[in-house]
Amino acid sequence: MAGESENKKPQSALVRIITGQDSVNHQEILEILSIAVIVVHVMMVFLFHIMGVWQLSLYNIIVTAYYSYCYTTVREGKVRQGYLLTFLEIIAQMIFTTLIVGWSVGFYAYVIALIPLYYYINMFLGKSSDHPFTPFIWAMITFGVFLGTFILSHNVNPVKELETTQKVIIFIFNTFFAFQLIAWMSHFLVLGYKRSLHDMAERNASLDIAAGQDPLTKLYNRRTMEERLDQALDAAKTNGTIFSLVMGDIDFFKRINDSYGHDCGDVALVAAADILKACVRDGDIVCRWGGEEFLLLVTGNRGVATTVAERIRSRIENNVVEFGGNKIKYTMTLGVSTYAPGYSLEALINQADENLYYGKEHGRNQVVALKPQAKTLITN
Repeated sequence: MAGESENKKPQSALVRIITGQDSVNHQEILEILSIAVIVVHVMMVFLFHIMGVWQLSLYNIIVTAYYSYCYTTVREGKVRQGYLLTFLEIIAQMIFTTLIVGWSVGFYAYVIALIPLYYYINMFLGKSSDHPFTPFIWAMITFGVFLGTFILSHNVNPVKELETTQKVIIFIFNTFFAFQLIAWMSHFLVLGYKRSLHDMAERNASLDIAAGQDPLTKLYNRRTMEERLDQALDAAKTNGTIFSLVMGDIDFFKRINDSYGHDCGDVALVAAADILKACVRDGDIVCRWGGEEFLLLVTGNRGVATTVAERIRSRIENNVVEFGGNKIKYTMTLGVSTYAPGYSLEALINQADENLYYGKEHGRNQVVALKPQAKTLITN
């Protein structure tokens, strides 16, 4: 499978645009669009040459060079300048072609296609206006150019009168490519909208993770753990599942901070968090409860939780943290409690905490699952 991935060629920008993949780059879209416009005008050069309209054939030679310059401006990231040049050329083309061969050949269709292009470029630049009259104003500007050229066509006779067949051919040519431009710009607008939604979902997911995560250890924070504890309690009441809590606290953590500094303390906390994550099973949850204290939600009975806790205690005892040329060792004491019908979360946390501090008072670096003369649990 690895060999297949290495040999697989990356898809071209054109293929990604046609298939509508999220990896499409807006810059690539505008560059390919510029090339497409150049190709269309090269076709016009030959079309008008065949029809004997040398004025338009020469005009399109000039315009081909003009759009080649537009392409370089887009390549350089001058997108708004490229659009302005395109807008001016399409207006000039509509007026000039109307004067040469008349209105009926359909060059006016390209002006209509400028509207979705305008909104796409604004979206690409992140400068879309929220003003409610913007669409109306832009439509009226475009309509004004359209209407002005239409009026001009009825007051000025064309320089060259084409045959009916030639008019039909040019009309089909122009409307086909104008419709294609409108369709593809609408497609690009949809792609941009989907991409925005995808980016927003990723940002929200990142914010959700950050909101539920301790920034130092990357473990769940207390708020998230409380939510998971509520879910575990509901599942236990509904389905009869068993879960346990393990409360762990680094022994003599203050000495680490006092002897080596708080940065060293942070390194020790991160190392402990990594060991906790490595020692739990799939489905178990680890959080930084506060300071140097950690809380684990373990699926299973007291024996399962004690085994997990002992694995953590042993790994931490044998771990060495290196900081500033010093090799630092420390231990952890852990207390265990297990849910039984009628127990509250507060009671379970209190029992795990009591077991933890019993271990602290009786030698540290140990797991306490049942301490002598345990206090009566608080129930719902």
